[in-house]
Amino acid sequence: MPQDTPSPIDLPEPELEESGLGWSFGVILIASLFLLCANAASLRDWIDDQPPSPAQQQAAEYADQWVDTTEQFGIGLPRKAMHDQWKRAEEARFHGSAQKEGATDAIQ
Repeated sequence: MPQDTPSPIDLPEPELEESGLGWSFGVILIASLFLLCANAASLRDWIDDQPPSPAQQQAAEYADQWVDTTEQFGIGLPRKAMHDQWKRAEEARFHGSAQKEGATDAIQ
């Protein structure tokens, strides 16, 4: 009798109905397809950062076409709105911060 069971009767281990590998593959596939559709601009930017080659040039053309397609259907609008908001936040200045930057430049 195993020591970790409180029952004096040995019961068989329950068999797993499905493997976790198939479930994990499905989740990764769905997430990848969602990101491919909703975040096409990031894919295009990543491809543009790769070293130039014939394969990179062809991938860049496909990525540009894919971005155009997703924009036609409006799939990338939430990403674009968040990206625009992020860029505005990066450019935002607190009151008087421009003066402090000028003073730092003058010291150097």
